[in-house]
Amino acid sequence: MNLPLDFNSAELWTRIVKIALTIAAVYAIAVVGLFVKGNFLGGAVLLVFALAFSTVLRRARRVSMGAAGRLTASAVTVHPVRVWGFSLNVPSGEFSLDRFSAVGLAERIVVVRPVSIPRDTGSVQLLGRPGTPNIEVMIDDIETARGFAEELSATLNLELQSVAVPGQTIRRYTV
Repeated sequence: MNLPLDFNSAELWTRIVKIALTIAAVYAIAVVGLFVKGNFLGGAVLLVFALAFSTVLRRARRVSMGAAGRLTASAVTVHPVRVWGFSLNVPSGEFSLDRFSAVGLAERIVVVRPVSIPRDTGSVQLLGRPGTPNIEVMIDDIETARGFAEELSATLNLELQSVAVPGQTIRRYTV
């Protein structure tokens, strides 16, 4: 593996947030339009649903949304990611590699369509010691992620570990 390595595992979340903000803008226009037309009951109902949905979105902000930065032989530098003025929940700063204990591989089952066969997805992370955030370096299909994780582990001289994903069964493998 050649270092330095530029990475952006927040790209998927960037797309999701753009879609959500577009939907929110259209929804806000609909609410304002109802109030302007004098349909106060319809506008109020949409407003109540919007407030309920906003509580769900606040909980979603707690989820780690990847990372973007550069990995070198001695450190990893990650920077904030913003989408149309909104910050994503990503780590930020420069961390020396001795602040990481291992390279982690998390495996998730992703159902693309209800009628399709599930496709395993893997995310490769640098697992931080206490006080250092975990930094997600890449997300791809499990075979690509596993190969990348093994190569990254060897390059950085860090142990490769399986990472538990909430709500998922861990599949054990040996390296």
